[in-house]
Amino acid sequence: MTNPDVQDVNGIDVPAMREAFELVRANGSRQAPKSARVRWTGGLKLKAYVRNHGFVIDEPSQLTGEDEAPNAVEYLVGALGACYATGFVLNATLRGIELYNLEVTVDSTQQNVFTFLGLETEGHSGVENLTAKLYVQADADRQVLQEIWEHTIKTSPVGNTLIRSVSIKPELVVVD
Repeated sequence: MTNPDVQDVNGIDVPAMREAFELVRANGSRQAPKSARVRWTGGLKLKAYVRNHGFVIDEPSQLTGEDEAPNAVEYLVGALGACYATGFVLNATLRGIELYNLEVTVDSTQQNVFTFLGLETEGHSGVENLTAKLYVQADADRQVLQEIWEHTIKTSPVGNTLIRSVSIKPELVVVD
């Protein structure tokens, strides 16, 4: 069952994780700035750079992309699932709960993709519904797993971003 005194849970060094969290707290800043740079590489393909990582964004072939990577909305949907999965693993690990299997599925519906494609002007092209489902096999009872899941949803950075209004300030810089 749960054992918070265990040193390694779910492949995570728990004392090292707690120490890292305390260093973050000692820093004193509750804000965690993030930034990305996205470059067009031709066609409908882009490359995003975040910290020291890069990833490709592409459109499906039916939209004349090369379908070599997810599109931006698919990354958004995947980001929510990844954030929920990471949060659940983190919170279960801090409680000393061994996880044997975990998967999050996220399904979404875009309100009107035609607006993005310039085929219609009514509605918007954003996602209006997201459904996330956690499948988990763990050494804990259902009630404890439900508590962890609810805490995970409540504290998810991606989930909180999606359910709140976010100020977006687009700017244009024309390079000569």
